[in-house]
Amino acid sequence: MRYAILIIALLSATPAWAAEVAISGAWARATAPGQDSAAVYLHITSQRSTQIIAVTSPLADNAEIHSMSHENGMMKMRTLEKLPLPAKQEVVLGSGGNHLMLMGLKNPLKVGDLVPLTFTLQFSDKHKKKVTVKAEVKPLTTNDEP
Repeated sequence: MRYAILIIALLSATPAWAAEVAISGAWARATAPGQDSAAVYLHITSQRSTQIIAVTSPLADNAEIHSMSHENGMMKMRTLEKLPLPAKQEVVLGSGGNHLMLMGLKNPLKVGDLVPLTFTLQFSDKHKKKVTVKAEVKPLTTNDEP
């Protein structure tokens, strides 16, 4: 029985995996009253080239990957239809470039909540896989961005 509990604890602490894709370190800040959107930060690595073609969460109306860039002295944000994941290269979704936004939150995010996210991946042979991960909600003042 002791070993079964240990194995369950170890498995629940590991990152999400599917078809050689690992998602780790997923977290979001708690939301302020009235806030209906939130950013999610995470690291993702694929052993072979693939791309994220969709992200969903039952806690939000939409989940979108955005790119940030400076153009003519202005910060521009654009929705990405897909995000390439080069083989064996870590891709970070954070505040400095590409990031994941949850929009139309159905309820405020509270410290300690877990935000379920489902990533749809498409590989070069066109087959698709889904990877599910839970992002921990941290205090609003957290500054652990990747």
